[in-house]
Amino acid sequence: MPGLENNLSVRRCLTFATGLVECLCFAGAVFGWASLVFVLKEDRYFSSLCVNATGLNNTQTLDCSAQDEQFSLIFTIASFMNNFLTLPHGFLFDRFGTTVTRLYGM
Repeated sequence: MPGLENNLSVRRCLTFATGLVECLCFAGAVFGWASLVFVLKEDRYFSSLCVNATGLNNTQTLDCSAQDEQFSLIFTIASFMNNFLTLPHGFLFDRFGTTVTRLYGM
């Protein structure tokens, strides 16, 4: 059955390649969060949460602690959901296979 083995090899390679693309596109938002926060701050996301504050010697400073808290909340929720959904995805994977699980995950 050389044709069947060749077909399975192609399927494995395609599964690996598409899985790698999925990880790069979707997991990068969680695991590359430190770099992403820097870019989001430069783009002024949640900049409305920054307020003027009086520092030492009556100097005006910009207090963005509420902005940092918002970014921290987003990371916490994303990390929790990443770990929490492992069990249902495992069930789907065992029950329906790779294709259904990956489509549901996306």
